[in-house]
Amino acid sequence: MSLAQTALAVVVDAALGVWLGSMLFFSFVGAPTVFDVLGDDAGRVVNAIFPKYYVFGVALGAIAGLGAVAAGLSGEFDSNRLGVLALAGIGAANAAYARWVLVPKMDRAGEDAFAQYHKQSVALNGLTMLAVGGALVLSHL
Repeated sequence: MSLAQTALAVVVDAALGVWLGSMLFFSFVGAPTVFDVLGDDAGRVVNAIFPKYYVFGVALGAIAGLGAVAAGLSGEFDSNRLGVLALAGIGAANAAYARWVLVPKMDRAGEDAFAQYHKQSVALNGLTMLAVGGALVLSHL
């Protein structure tokens, strides 16, 4: 593996690792702690975080996907790199949908439909974690 390919592999792994780590931390430590401490006011804090959280995911997905493409162009574009690209793309698409479709729906619906949209948000987040984790595994095969 050339120096350029190694550098690109590090970029891909760093983007995927930071993305997966941030999702796990927010989902299992950050958000629950905010709700434990702030109670009813926690929704306002989490809703203020969501747009940035999802844009962060889109950006990291783009970095990982572009890094996988660049690594493939500088060497061999095998099925693992294609898988990394596809899974990073799925994750980024989920984050983009959540940011630009789901979050505005949640904002418009208010508390009446929060439970419905929250379930969708949790499901998308879980699928995104699986996609990003899968991409990280594939990047090492």
